[in-house]
Amino acid sequence: MEQKCCGIDVHRDTLVATIIDNTNQKQTQTFTNSIIDMEQLKNWLRHNNCIDVVMESTGSYWTTLYMVLEDTNFKPVLANAHQVKAIPGRKTDQRDSEWLAYLLRSDLIRPSYVPTKPIRELRELARTRVRYVESRTQYKNRCQKLLSKNNMRLSSVLSDVFGKAGKEILDGLMAGKTVEDILKTTQNKHLQKQKQEIIDAAKGSLSKTDIFLLKQMSRTIESLTVQIKELEACMAVLVDERALEVICSVPGVGRLSGATILAELGDPSRFGNGRQVASWCGFAPFVSQSAGVTRLGSITKRGSRWLRRVMVEVAHVAVRMDCRFKDMFWRIASKRCKNVAYVAVARKLLTVIWHLLLNDEVFVEEGFSKKSPVAVVKSKISDDSSKGLSLDDVSGVLGCAVKLVSVDDG
Repeated sequence: MEQKCCGIDVHRDTLVATIIDNTNQKQTQTFTNSIIDMEQLKNWLRHNNCIDVVMESTGSYWTTLYMVLEDTNFKPVLANAHQVKAIPGRKTDQRDSEWLAYLLRSDLIRPSYVPTKPIRELRELARTRVRYVESRTQYKNRCQKLLSKNNMRLSSVLSDVFGKAGKEILDGLMAGKTVEDILKTTQNKHLQKQKQEIIDAAKGSLSKTDIFLLKQMSRTIESLTVQIKELEACMAVLVDERALEVICSVPGVGRLSGATILAELGDPSRFGNGRQVASWCGFAPFVSQSAGVTRLGSITKRGSRWLRRVMVEVAHVAVRMDCRFKDMFWRIASKRCKNVAYVAVARKLLTVIWHLLLNDEVFVEEGFSKKSPVAVVKSKISDDSSKGLSLDDVSGVLGCAVKLVSVDDG
């Protein structure tokens, strides 16, 4: 049976397509990257009985073409540009399309994962939210820089300049008041308690231009905050509640971070094991082997940077909780460094999340209970319906009993 494959070199304005058959006969045509020419491209492919199409994941230019071909009877394949680099030499658009078609015909392309439409929409919302949060943080830093330039070091006294207490001071400064006047009329107990410290840290004054800039940046921060909340509301509608419940059972994962992980991870069944998940996220170490000598380097960072970022954030939260990941962090940090330990915990959390999603299970911390020692002893002893206590149960009861005895002796 004759097999024809088409490789498409996608650009912002043009599409260069080449069809190759079993006899290495080639046909090349150039189309514009528009909906009208995409229809002509489909008709050209149908006329040549070619349904296997491959393209590189070049920026966002491939998205429209892939969706147009996906909705018909074609079999589009998205190739990772890093894995299909052509042999160095003469490089033209036609040669690039020929090379893609040759690789597809030889079955040398590993297709990239393209998520379903709901996951794509959730992913866009999550990534846009991250950008908005970054922009809001930049404007907050600019406000603090403006205040510090005028010898008003509020950040050295207040933990959050844009919190409830800090916002009251900023509103007063934008109204033209001095810090002393603001503190005289305030009803905030936190400001009243640190009154003298705030006065000592904010002895400067703002000019009219500084007040104008502070108002502009404050409005921008408030506008971004409103937009971020709207994005979070849209994400809550699109996310799978059951999957979100599973992810949120893991230490350090909240609803927003859980929704972001679901959007970036996609279908968990496409991974064979936890190592594949870690490698896809970029948590796998760089490996160099020669003459039987293997060298391991830092993580590759070739995977999803969005997922890698949120997993590191989750790891920072998890290590501050009373769980096994905290012990894992300090065990690794004592031997290496904290940055390496954070990455190791993030990788472990990712593999745990993948396992839970794949098996639809909720995370349970073995040997860990948030109950008090007295409640644990009572529940272990008075439970007549249990078939017997395991070794872990017995050790837990004895540990609680020792604690109670030590408290009584004291």
